[in-house]
Amino acid sequence: MIDKKLIKQISHSDPETIEAFITSLVDQFTATIEQYTAKIEKLENRIKDLERQLGQNSRNSSKPPSSDGFRKPTNSRQPGGKKGAPKGHDGHTLLFSEAPDHVVHQTLSVCGACQASLEAVPPLDYERRQVFDLPAPRVVVTEYRSEKKRCPHCRCTQRALFPEGVNAATQYGDGFAAWTAYLSAFQMIPLARIGQLFADLTRYRPSDATLLSYLKVMHHRLAPAEQHAREALLKSDHLHCDETGLRVQDHEHWLHTASTADYTLFTVHPSRGSVGMKAGEILSTYTGTVMHDSYGAYFKDEFSFSHSLCCAHLLRECQGISEHDKHTWSTRMKTLLQESWKTASDHRKRGEPLRQEHIQQMQQQYDEILKQGELEWSKDPVRPKTGPRGRKTKSKAANLGQRFLSYKDAILRFLYDAKAPFDNNQAERDIRMVKVKDKVSGCFRTEQGAKVFARVRGFISTLLKQQLPVLSSLSAALRGTFTFG
Repeated sequence: MIDKKLIKQISHSDPETIEAFITSLVDQFTATIEQYTAKIEKLENRIKDLERQLGQNSRNSSKPPSSDGFRKPTNSRQPGGKKGAPKGHDGHTLLFSEAPDHVVHQTLSVCGACQASLEAVPPLDYERRQVFDLPAPRVVVTEYRSEKKRCPHCRCTQRALFPEGVNAATQYGDGFAAWTAYLSAFQMIPLARIGQLFADLTRYRPSDATLLSYLKVMHHRLAPAEQHAREALLKSDHLHCDETGLRVQDHEHWLHTASTADYTLFTVHPSRGSVGMKAGEILSTYTGTVMHDSYGAYFKDEFSFSHSLCCAHLLRECQGISEHDKHTWSTRMKTLLQESWKTASDHRKRGEPLRQEHIQQMQQQYDEILKQGELEWSKDPVRPKTGPRGRKTKSKAANLGQRFLSYKDAILRFLYDAKAPFDNNQAERDIRMVKVKDKVSGCFRTEQGAKVFARVRGFISTLLKQQLPVLSSLSAALRGTFTFG
């Protein structure tokens, strides 16, 4: 507060004193206004960041769909139209069995019209209806009796050998082991509920330790199948790679995947970066093209593969910039990528490569959009740098724009490589069920347990891709007779 007495006193002073006083007041007010302006600007930027965080979802950022909560997604379908299966769909129905297990005759003894007896009247024909049902499961007990004999010459007592794997007086068979792997790595059921399921179906309940031993045996028996998948992946021209966090006890581990449309390989490692990537024994020697997000570890010089960036990630980030920052370059870039992919897809369906002039035209539009973008993102407010080290802080739009500038060839690879995919959905689909397991069980108790699950789940994912039966293939793997076609 300015003292009123001081103002009255200065008002009777000479002009120079009054001028100095007013100048001092103006300087104080200017400093205060600048201070509050900076604070308001900081708060406005903070509010904008918070609004961006609240507005992020799987449609405009890299957040997974599971984080969207109960918000109803926008339905892009037009109302009305034909319901049911699409045109050309073969459909499925339950066909009559020509060899039913049981036949039940429904006799007709009285006429429903006049109540006359029909006991002696022979039937004219039959109308058939069949009911398909599951019988109550039962455990089959096989007893092995090993003969003992005494040699008449040396008088030594001998015993016949039991089959391999029959080691105890009583034990569960391979069927329990195959079902345990099936329920744990395919149906994502925790061990306690698997034991309860066995008890409900068969009245026999293996302990959790027994179930864990089955998974360890399956892990060992699937080593040849995993090596076969690794060799097949190394021979492929294109790979899809991704990584996701996995809780092991109280520590975060990472599940790494390398996959194609026919094979899936999972590995678990404490490191997300290049050390964890090389642990899968694929990326360290692979020389083809890897589709991935723009995680920096993929671009290290120790790797020899080419790069293809997931455009689906980029489309979502462009959508986020358009919504939150109101930039026009991001909207134009999203449209360009979508239209370019449509053009490339149409040419692929016809078996024709894109003409060079088309590619050059799209690349030119790409460059023009980024020139416009630099003018827009250069005006974005930037949070102050908090530490003395590291790169200068940039806005989200500037970071995204720099990615478009730095990785142009990797982003547009689908234009000139007819086998290059547009997105990394293959890898994301492969790891989706692993996240389901992580959420159902909470975490893995040991790193070895996570590795066991990863190998079994990778094998099951490969079976599904190749349309092979899951349960019977697991049983064959336990017997050592499974081979890929």
